[in-house]
Amino acid sequence: MYGVTRLSFCEKIAVVTFHNIPLATGLAADIFQQLAQNNINIDMVSQTAPVGDVVSISFTCADEDLRRVLDVSRVLREQYPQIKALVSSGNCKLQLFGEEMRTTPGVFARALSALAQSKVELLLVTTSEIDISLLIAATDLEVAVQALNQDFGL
Repeated sequence: MYGVTRLSFCEKIAVVTFHNIPLATGLAADIFQQLAQNNINIDMVSQTAPVGDVVSISFTCADEDLRRVLDVSRVLREQYPQIKALVSSGNCKLQLFGEEMRTTPGVFARALSALAQSKVELLLVTTSEIDISLLIAATDLEVAVQALNQDFGL
């Protein structure tokens, strides 16, 4: 099991990335407040390290919420014209879970190697002490699940 006790997945996931977000303006908080006000449930939030004074922020949501995300994006671009949005729908989120991840080195490396050997490309990754979430294209789901199940002995 190598630190992983469970693998699960969710289908029909969109990933949204906002580029050129000024670091010191509180704009990131405004983005997520507007998403919340529009009843959009987000997941897998990831922010890049600053490049100069800007960052990029990516997050996932259900494909069915994408229209409302795009509405929020249009409003944001009117207020902050420097923001650029990139959207991809029809993805899947894989989650590896295991309490032993806290004390097992190399779990993430093992997952990446299994996917790389199966030619599955990652779109977004987030981790915690006991969870690794991997966003992949829906077309790769079956191959990815098989590779991870085999590699982790699930």
